[in-house]
Amino acid sequence: MVSYNIDYLEAKRRPSSPPLKKNNGSTSSKESAGGTVNTPPSVTERERVETSRPMEEYNWLNYVAYTTYAPLYLAGPILTFNDFMFQSRTTLVYSINFKRISMYAIRFAFCLLTMEVLLHYTYVVAISQTRAWTGDTPFQISMIALFNLNVIWLKLLLPWRLFRLWAMLDRIDPPENMVRCVNNNYSAILFWRSWHRSFNRWIIRYVYIPLGGSKRTLLNSLIVFMFVAIWHDIQLRLLLWGWLVVLFILPEVLASLLFPAKKWGSNSIYRHLCAIGGVANVWMMMIANLVGFCVGLDGVSEMLHDMIYTADGIKYVILSSLALFVGLQAMFEFREREKRMGINLRC
Repeated sequence: MVSYNIDYLEAKRRPSSPPLKKNNGSTSSKESAGGTVNTPPSVTERERVETSRPMEEYNWLNYVAYTTYAPLYLAGPILTFNDFMFQSRTTLVYSINFKRISMYAIRFAFCLLTMEVLLHYTYVVAISQTRAWTGDTPFQISMIALFNLNVIWLKLLLPWRLFRLWAMLDRIDPPENMVRCVNNNYSAILFWRSWHRSFNRWIIRYVYIPLGGSKRTLLNSLIVFMFVAIWHDIQLRLLLWGWLVVLFILPEVLASLLFPAKKWGSNSIYRHLCAIGGVANVWMMMIANLVGFCVGLDGVSEMLHDMIYTADGIKYVILSSLALFVGLQAMFEFREREKRMGINLRC
């Protein structure tokens, strides 16, 4: 409803906006797991989102069709009204073809099977819900937390993939959510960009930019994450999650301002400094998500107490941080490999 109304208002304010050419419908950048690969220009996703439709398309029938579109109505990815109308008129021939949809369906079936095996052989959800970690070692407690986050990632991935597959069968290609594995993230900002990617783009277009965008980064981020928390559900732990996310993003923002990549990127030590910061980010992202979507503030407090205030816990935190440092180097190299292949996921 918000998307329709704001797109409609923009169309009224910019009635002379040139229409997108109805060519073969292929995007100017091929999508690879939600990212982009440089190809000859055509119509980009951004153009489909930002270019107003003809005024006659902003009518009651299209409004009802868009807001009640079954594949995306309950739990699917979010598609803006402008993009929905464009794809209703023009097929994206690159993404809507038998081979790509078939491979997507096979990958979805594999993810579903993975979830079944995980739930059958591991009991981390039951352990966390009943807080049955008394007497466990710090390593065991942290593994309970890590596997819980993986289960959360997978249980959200499945409905998003299912409803996107349904839409693709209907010749509509919405944005992909979760374009990276949950264990392949080191930046809080980039993590939220990849996690609920379609909602992130919706938030930026309809909330963050109208509030002023980067002119008031901290304040606007606080408002955005409070909005996101309430959008999920009105619960105190979700508000705490939103506040924690903003608090944990702040060090990354300050570090990027003090040590910009353009100036320091050529320094060989810079990569290792980034890895150290990434380790801190990983710990903070795990804490925030455990508070918001898993064991709550009390449960995280108990976990952290066992990990920080015992000798075994301190030893584990040091060793695991070293392991994360090595993992961060691998993550950096994954992204360098993507650049060499011409892929830009922007996360």
